[in-house]
Amino acid sequence: MKHGIISVTLIVFTMLGPAIGLAQGVISSSAPNPAERAQTRGLLGSKLRPEILAIVKESEAKTRQTINAQLIEMPEFQLGASFIDEESGRAIITVDAGLEMDRKKLEAVLTHELLHLRLTVNGYPAFIWSPKVRTAKGLAIDVEQSNINDLRSIIEHRVFLSEMIKFDLYRYIDLAGDTLKAAKSRRGDEAGQSDVINFVRAILEYTDPKDIAAVKQAYIANGWQSSVTDGTMIASIIERSVIASPKDIETVFLKCVTKLYPPPSSAFAFSVTLDKTNRHFRQMVLNIGRVAKKRN
Repeated sequence: MKHGIISVTLIVFTMLGPAIGLAQGVISSSAPNPAERAQTRGLLGSKLRPEILAIVKESEAKTRQTINAQLIEMPEFQLGASFIDEESGRAIITVDAGLEMDRKKLEAVLTHELLHLRLTVNGYPAFIWSPKVRTAKGLAIDVEQSNINDLRSIIEHRVFLSEMIKFDLYRYIDLAGDTLKAAKSRRGDEAGQSDVINFVRAILEYTDPKDIAAVKQAYIANGWQSSVTDGTMIASIIERSVIASPKDIETVFLKCVTKLYPPPSSAFAFSVTLDKTNRHFRQMVLNIGRVAKKRN
C-alpha cells in the first residue's frame, strides 16, 4: 500500500495514555520449519482441552501452517497478542513471559488469543488507517493505529463472549486494576482516545460494578468527563449489536469509530475498503472523506 497525503487535516486526533488489554496486530516472522507440522497437542507447554485444541487445528488448517507461539516480554498492561504474518501467512501468538510459571493464567491468555485468531482465519477483518488520513500529530496509521486495534479487539470479545464465560477466562484475565492505576497516575493530563477505549472495556468486561464505578470516579476526578460520555456511547453500540458475520463487525466498527473520532462536520464520514494488497487475511482500510451529495 503506497502512502499518500491530503491537503487538509480532516480530524484532530489525540492519543494520550496507554490502552489497557490484550492486543492484536501484524508482525513478521521467519518461515516455519517443515518438521513443525506435526499435530499440535499443546502450546507453550500447556496441554489444551479438546475444545481449545479444535480451534488450534481449525486455525492451522485454514493457514496451512502450524501456529508459532512465543513467550516474550510484552509492553506494560499487555498480556498477549495474536497475529497473521503478512509475508508468510503464518499465525503467531505471543504471551507475556512473566506468565510462564502461572500455568492457569497462561492457558487463559492462550485461549483468549486463539478465540481472536479463529475469527481472523474465518474472514473477520482487521482494520488499518488509510495512509491518506492525517492528524495534528502525523499520519493516523503512525499515531492512532493502536486505538483501532484495541477497538476491534473489544468488538470481537462480544462475538465470543459466551466462550469467554464458558472457559472461565475472566477469572484469570482481570484488567480492572490496570485502568484505574493508569488513570490515577495521569491526573492533570489531557485524556485521549485510548482512555475512551479503556472506559469502554471497563463497562463491557469488568465483572464487578464497583470496579467500573471506581474507574468512572477516577476519570471524573481527572476532568475526563468526555471520555466517560463517549465510552458509554460506544459500549452501548457494541452491547446492543448483533454480530454474527464479518460484515456485522464492519458495521459496528464504523459506528464506534465515528464516536471515537467525531468527523469535523456532517459533510465528512468514515468508510472502509478492502486492502487488496493483503493476501493472507481480510483487512479493511479506514478512510474518511466528504459525503457525496444526493442529486435532486
